[in-house]
Amino acid sequence: MSLYRPTLEADEVSSFDTDRKFRALRRIYAFHHTRRFEWLKKKLTTLGKQNVSILEIGCNDARSLNYVPLRVHRYLGFDAGWRSGWKNGHPHGLEAARVRFRKHPNFEFRKSTRHEDLFDVDERFDVAIVLETFEYLDPAQLEPYVFLLSEKLKDDGSIFCTMPNEKGLPLLMKVIGSKLSGVRRSEYTLPQLWNALLGRMDRVPRSPRGRKGFDYAAIARLVQGHFARVSLEPVEPPNSPLWLSLNVGLVASKQDQAQSVHLRGQGVS
Repeated sequence: MSLYRPTLEADEVSSFDTDRKFRALRRIYAFHHTRRFEWLKKKLTTLGKQNVSILEIGCNDARSLNYVPLRVHRYLGFDAGWRSGWKNGHPHGLEAARVRFRKHPNFEFRKSTRHEDLFDVDERFDVAIVLETFEYLDPAQLEPYVFLLSEKLKDDGSIFCTMPNEKGLPLLMKVIGSKLSGVRRSEYTLPQLWNALLGRMDRVPRSPRGRKGFDYAAIARLVQGHFARVSLEPVEPPNSPLWLSLNVGLVASKQDQAQSVHLRGQGVS
């Protein structure tokens, strides 16, 4: 039985509040929201595998499974559960994932807010997925998370990650979009915003949980210390220069084919 659907409708984006301004922007938001999943689908097709086991951090409602083009024989998802629970008789977030896949005994969903919870995982996976999640983790826990993800992957395992680009022109576009739509974002002082627009992220204080001060290049350098090969690429628009992409994709492999790390992008090496 197939587990996947090719598309996602705008009103299925559970995190979008229909009471926000400019409801016509919902479809634009939904399109933006699905780019990460389409990118993941494309990347997974390059693995050369027919079936995979998946470990996902920040799984929410396990929407990523809609886009996995391979048979998934084991899935373990972790999520903080901030947007989980029941409302008007309908499950959301982690609860929605549990309900949807309740008949799949090899699919498991755990509530977690600490990297230590990965210590309890006594198996190894083909793939780790982290979509738009690193920015919400406690900065002090980022390296432990990356280390443990590498430990929980098989020798030929890979990690697929998407991250927001929170500097330069993409940040300016997001700030303007936030004002127009009423979607709240991290608050910047004018000097902080100016420094972020110039890419001087060392001058922008990092939010303990959120996008403010988040630097995808810093994550790439961190991952570089635990994976043999690392690459960065644009997610949206897919063929844009990295510095113009609204979201950035990271692919890391444990296999050391080239005996070096290849980082494409600016400010990574």
